[in-house]
Amino acid sequence: MRIVIAWATGLCVVLAVGGALAGQTVQVRDVAGRTVEIPADPQRIVSIPVVMPPLLFAVDGSGKRIKGMHPDTKTAVENSVLAKMAPELLDAPTGFIKGGFKVNIEELLKLQPDLVFQISPEQEEIEKIEAAGIPVLATDNGDFYDYYTGYLRILGQVLNKKERADQLKSEFDGTRERIKARVAGVDPAKRPKGLILFNAERLMATGSGSFANFWLENTGAVNAAAGIKTSPRGATVGMEQILDWNPDVIYITNFCRTMPEDLINNRIPGQNWASVKAVKEGRVYKIPLGQYRWYPPSADSALMLKWMASKNHPDLFGDMDIKAEIKDHFKRVYAFDLTDADVARILNPDPTSDWKWN
Repeated sequence: MRIVIAWATGLCVVLAVGGALAGQTVQVRDVAGRTVEIPADPQRIVSIPVVMPPLLFAVDGSGKRIKGMHPDTKTAVENSVLAKMAPELLDAPTGFIKGGFKVNIEELLKLQPDLVFQISPEQEEIEKIEAAGIPVLATDNGDFYDYYTGYLRILGQVLNKKERADQLKSEFDGTRERIKARVAGVDPAKRPKGLILFNAERLMATGSGSFANFWLENTGAVNAAAGIKTSPRGATVGMEQILDWNPDVIYITNFCRTMPEDLINNRIPGQNWASVKAVKEGRVYKIPLGQYRWYPPSADSALMLKWMASKNHPDLFGDMDIKAEIKDHFKRVYAFDLTDADVARILNPDPTSDWKWN
């Protein structure tokens, strides 16, 4: 007998009756539509997608299964509270990545993985890893919500912790509906124009096709860059385009070192922000760095909705104490007590990569 659990995102798991026991395998259909046989209880997982390890920690309650990760993930871990929550992640090797999402097979084999996660566009890399005898699950597909819920669903099944994954999804869905209900009465013509800069030094703006539309639309704003098609990382634009958009509020991700004062004080060579409305009114914000970066999917995504809504509509959310919300979230979701200093660092992330949590 077999039980088939199918998901709208295209993920399904076929489990032997009696549960996933040591030595057993399961068949998983990934977002690329491939059916992959993997260990029923994988203990050595290597993640090439940058968002996977923090989400795995959130579902599993530990990072001990992660035996390798992308360098961009490692940087975030080292500079976030996750270094305190899951110090074992600090030991995860990154040297098997040879650039972008490409891998060095010899270095990967040294990690002895029994499962690898890879982003779905890297088909040749997936085939290369599978040819080495390692099962690979393709991830990353669709808009923000598909990304986030897809990761949770596959992790819930792979880790045999579906109930926990469902809890995280419910936490996010409930927050999203409450925020949307509060901003529903705002006249569309009066909603602020928001701009999310993935990399401010390179003027990488996030248009349609990025996560920006989701964040801004669900927190009562419109994406100033919606008219251009970009990847989640955005696309490079000129300063003239920024001036034409003239956003009311600007957000800067944690994928660059730029801080709000760099725009406000025109510190970036070749850029002049003096006449941009958001800059003139002091509405330029660095996106927080909590359990992970808040721009891509993370188990802190419910907090991202609350924080951004409070910046887009400070009058509507004047009753929200974001510091208390962060402490409550970490206590309920991760069973972790944050100090006031921890919260301050989350809300004011250090722009350098050499700062470590202690």
